[in-house]
Amino acid sequence: MPRWTPFSYRGYYDVPRVIVLVLADGRRILLESRFDEVVDQYDDYYDVYLLLDEAALDGSWERLAEYTLEILGRVAVVDVRFDSTRRDEIDLDSLGLPELA
Repeated sequence: MPRWTPFSYRGYYDVPRVIVLVLADGRRILLESRFDEVVDQYDDYYDVYLLLDEAALDGSWERLAEYTLEILGRVAVVDVRFDSTRRDEIDLDSLGLPELA
């Protein structure tokens, strides 16, 4: 059964490319699919990070990477399930990361 979780995002090309979500236990998670200037396209994977609590969304999104505690893994963008708008909710189970359970 899917575990739908709301998220905030910046950057959108087919899907959100930088996502922050808050788990039920208060942990903040960053998913980032970076743009590669050399090949002129977005990465096919999200890098998934655990964020420090201080990584408030009222600041610059460009600096979020400075607030990561650890990388939790990589997830193929095509494997991530979004709500029908692709802008409101994400299915945590589709990330396939036991750390998010």
